[in-house]
Amino acid sequence: MLNKYISIFIIALCCVACEPQVDVKPDIGEAPNPSFEITQGSTPNTFILTNTTPDVFLTSWDLGSAGQLEGATAEAIFPFMGNYEITMTTFNRGGSASLTQSVIVTEDDPNACVGNFETLTSCTEKIWKLAPQAGALHVGPNATEVWWENSEEDVDARPCHFNDEYIFREDGSFEYDNKGDFWADSDGDGNIFPGDMGISVGCHPSSEWPAAYQAWDSGVHSFSATANTLTVSGEGAWIGLYKVGTTSEVAVPQESVTYSIQSLTDTEMVLVSDLGGVVWKFTLTSQ
Repeated sequence: MLNKYISIFIIALCCVACEPQVDVKPDIGEAPNPSFEITQGSTPNTFILTNTTPDVFLTSWDLGSAGQLEGATAEAIFPFMGNYEITMTTFNRGGSASLTQSVIVTEDDPNACVGNFETLTSCTEKIWKLAPQAGALHVGPNATEVWWENSEEDVDARPCHFNDEYIFREDGSFEYDNKGDFWADSDGDGNIFPGDMGISVGCHPSSEWPAAYQAWDSGVHSFSATANTLTVSGEGAWIGLYKVGTTSEVAVPQESVTYSIQSLTDTEMVLVSDLGGVVWKFTLTSQ
């Protein structure tokens, strides 16, 4: 009889051991329902991105060609005008989800260190000078036909002109440094221009700038560049020749001058001023 009870007890234990075990898992919830806001930043090219999805712990932003960002709040920068898509991916305990919205950039950023701005400054500082060659200074009815252009001999005859430095910096500043001397130019008849300068055509120390024209002397100004234009701003700012303005030859310092960019590489820049029947062209180089 005892053996019978022992057998029954062993069978019961085996049955208990064979029962399936059920793990009780915590409820981690569902993946997030994403939402975010886009607000205009301090410039037309910047946007503030804010994740408004509740109870999330990680957020990433895909800006396409403009790169990627992380954080619940981020600043997106788009240097060029156009339509852009922004995709946010956000995570909670239940998983992840993404949402895409579009922004429209209405203008190029003239000071973004990309494109011509990057070539002008190398994203730090870059010095340009008139190319020490024939034709660096050109005037004619257009950019190819010539009324006058400097010769190779003029490079040596105008040391005060060809040593001028035009310095472009990443912060948007433009410095003209004439190294302590300047070239006083002539009009089409060979007379000093402007006519009341009171000095002869040729090289002079900076101390001889007449008071009315001292704004054309060395100074720090600002600049902006687009795909096709370069503008230097600030009273007396200029490149190539002080008397060449945006639309005409000028007898007083200007508040700004805009040049067309004919070509621009890391080592050579060609600027054109079309004054309406008179075209000036300046070729500059940088090391």
